[in-house]
Amino acid sequence: MSRWTAVQKTYAMCRRLSALRGGSIVKYFLDALSCSVRHGASPENYFVLRFFELSEAQRREYLTSGRSKAVDRALNLGARADEKQILGRKSLFDRHFAGLVKRDFVFAAEADFTAFDAFLDRHPAFILKPDAGTMGRGIEKRRSADVWDREAFFYACAEKRLLLEEPIRQHPELDRINPACLNSVRINAARRKDGAVRLIGACLKCGVGEQISDNFHAGGIAYPVDLDSGRVSGPGRNNRDLTEYGRHPGTELYMPGFQLPCWAQVSASVLRGMELVPSLGYVGWDVAVGPEGPELIEGNYSWPGGNIIQFDGVGKYPIILSCLGE
Repeated sequence: MSRWTAVQKTYAMCRRLSALRGGSIVKYFLDALSCSVRHGASPENYFVLRFFELSEAQRREYLTSGRSKAVDRALNLGARADEKQILGRKSLFDRHFAGLVKRDFVFAAEADFTAFDAFLDRHPAFILKPDAGTMGRGIEKRRSADVWDREAFFYACAEKRLLLEEPIRQHPELDRINPACLNSVRINAARRKDGAVRLIGACLKCGVGEQISDNFHAGGIAYPVDLDSGRVSGPGRNNRDLTEYGRHPGTELYMPGFQLPCWAQVSASVLRGMELVPSLGYVGWDVAVGPEGPELIEGNYSWPGGNIIQFDGVGKYPIILSCLGE
């Protein structure tokens, strides 16, 4: 992003902030620019982490975009190319983490038509997603009965390098929040210099309305989760307004205090995931919770997402620095 583009985005954010909260656009703009220089804060950091309400001492505690970029690079300095590729391609991820990934899948670009056709026979519905992609882009839920010409569909999926996955059935407790969407847990984990893994922060990502993605950048809401207990520890936020969502806007379920099921197993699955990519030092893991326990969805190593694990009001920068030995 060029400096001019960054300035434009910052000004647009400040106009939106002024419209939502009141106050001077110029005052917000100058403060946001100061936060960018002093703390590496992006416009989204300033908005969703409520930097406009924080003191300089508090701002120094937060893992901002600028700081995250630096620590990502430092913690993943020795990352092997093949392990980075495993997290970057969903088909490789599903194969590598067999056992932690329990869903059936077929990658059209590397399958034959017989295997593809058999997958559609096994599953009345499926999730269609790009093999590489972020922020929930390009993900669709489809029905096998709607595929009239399976052979043509196979070649189209192969050309676009699309992955077909069996839908994950989520735990009934998570269905209470939003049954239209797979609501997942994000846990960021870092590897200390002695090799031990430390869990940095967690949140519960929830979809809104009929959207099938719970992604924060696709309109989802993230609720802070206490790492020890697995309970939602406060109201959620999105990146579009300043509302503190104590209740989920779709089902009106009151979220603070909500107990995530199978929490010990969820945490253990993340630690096991880190064991299977030992060269990676910092990963943001997305985990589904089904009736029988957790299942890894994906891992993010190049941009694990610092905003959503800090909605508990506790900046995670000092914890990350401790993993670096600083």
